[in-house]
Formats: sequence, C-alpha cells, structure tokens
Amino acid sequence: MSIRAALMNFVIRRTVKPQLPDKAADVKAFREQMAGASNLMPKAPAGIAFEACQVNQVSCEWVSPEQANTSSVLLYFHGGGYVMGDAVGHRNLSWRLARASGMRVLMVNYRLAPETPFPGALEDATAVFEWLLSQGYAADKIVIGGDSAGGGLALATLLNLKNLGSDLPAAAILISPWVDLTLSGKSYIGNKAADPMLTRSALAAWAECYLSGREATAPLASPLFADLNDLPPMLVHVGSTEILNSDSESLVDKVIELGGSAALKVWPKMVHVFHLFAGRIPEADQAINELGDYCRANMENPS
Repeated sequence: MSIRAALMNFVIRRTVKPQLPDKAADVKAFREQMAGASNLMPKAPAGIAFEACQVNQVSCEWVSPEQANTSSVLLYFHGGGYVMGDAVGHRNLSWRLARASGMRVLMVNYRLAPETPFPGALEDATAVFEWLLSQGYAADKIVIGGDSAGGGLALATLLNLKNLGSDLPAAAILISPWVDLTLSGKSYIGNKAADPMLTRSALAAWAECYLSGREATAPLASPLFADLNDLPPMLVHVGSTEILNSDSESLVDKVIELGGSAALKVWPKMVHVFHLFAGRIPEADQAINELGDYCRANMENPS
C-alpha cells in the first residue's frame, strides 16, 4: 500500500465516514455535499472531449479521447448508492478509462431514487444500450461497466438484456459492485471497522430508497440472487477491507461455479472505488490501466 493511498484512507475515515450515520438518510443534503467534493478532482487534460446528449430521454455524456476507436463503446454507470452521483462527478474516472481502453465512454445519468425508485435506473440503462444497437454499434464492440451501485446496475442490465433475448456486450468491468441489497455478506460485519468509508447503516438507508418496498432479493435489484448463467466475461475489482468485499467475491465465485468467465482482483486495503482518485494514488492509476487492457483485449478477441 502506497503512502499516498494510506493518507487518502486516513482523510476519508476522518471526514466522510463519521458523517454517514447522520446524513446518509438525508439524500438531498448528502448529494450537495458529495457534488462539492467532486469539484476537487483533477481536471481532464487537453485532447479529451465531453459532450452532453439525450438518449431516449436519458441524460448521458460522451467522453472521447483523441484517436479513440469510434466503432467501440464503454457503456458506464456511475456509483452513488442509487441516490446520488452523475457523469460530471465521475469525469476523473471516465476520461482515464477512455484513454486506457482507447474507447469512447458513454456515461449514463440514470434516474435516481427516491424520486425514481427501482426499476427506473434499470429501464434507463437498458434503453441506452438498445439505443447503441440502433445506432449501428455491434454488441460485441460494447463493454459495459460501473462502480458501486453502478456496478450492480451494469450486472442487472446484462441480466435484463439476457431475459429480453438481446445480444449481449463483449465484456463487463465492475468496480466494487453492490450486488446484494440484503447486505448479507460476511464482510458487512467482518470489515465494519476496517472500511474507511462505508457503513452498513448508510447502505441500508440507500437500499430502502431504491427498493421503495420491493423485496431486496429481487434478482434485477440484487443480481447476486439472479441466474448468472450465460453472461459475458467480467473483471471485478474490490478493496480487501471494504464492507462490500463479499459482494464481489460471491459474485465471481457463483459465475465460475456456473462455468462462466470471471476474474477477481482484490486490492489490499484500498478504499471503496479508489479508482476515483487516479492521478493522486498510484494504485488507482494501475487499476485503471488494468481495466483498460481488459477492454482492449475483449475488443480484439470478442467472446
């Protein structure tokens, strides 16, 4: 673990985690606070273009590096517990993924809870993928990805597309995906003290907003409980001390047990979605390059 990563963990533990018990349920206030924090992220360099667009009434943002492969797309869903976040707040991650993969990235501002509970986000995600197909993008030239709740949404979108009989993307990249809204994994208790950012109570509050009375085991809300057969290959990143660690481990184990292709990279002591801090901690830069290489490999050798 680098010194910079250790310092980042210290700062987050002292600033973010203490506020979660009181503020997680106040979604509006927490959104405003997190939006302000995103302004502190490094700016994108010259040669990266950001273009807002509307896709089937869903707000999106194209992120395009110079000399990107225009025939391939990384369709990406931001995290934020299904209650906050947007493409702008994820720009430090999106442009780096675009550059590392050599692909254009389409960031999706899916509708958020509690204003729009499940399955609103899933409907938006599915509509954007179907729009990409209608625009002439081949499914095997699309990689789907997301972090935290966005990682869970990416997996749920794959399952929904499979249920609809659609062609599926070539691969998936999932960063600390939240795939179990029952919060039943062993790490929710085992990593309670070790996780420098998240708390189980905060996730429970956000899950309640998103589910709005639906069962937490609903397969398209908690895809860990879905039929995980016949999915494209996936690469999953997670920190060893996250309370969400068991979500990733259980997901990968289940996919492999069913004969699918899934790889898990556990990063020692890394904070939840540490990739957002690329440019500041070396582990984040390394992780993004690894995800980019995975995208490139699956464009060269689609499944």
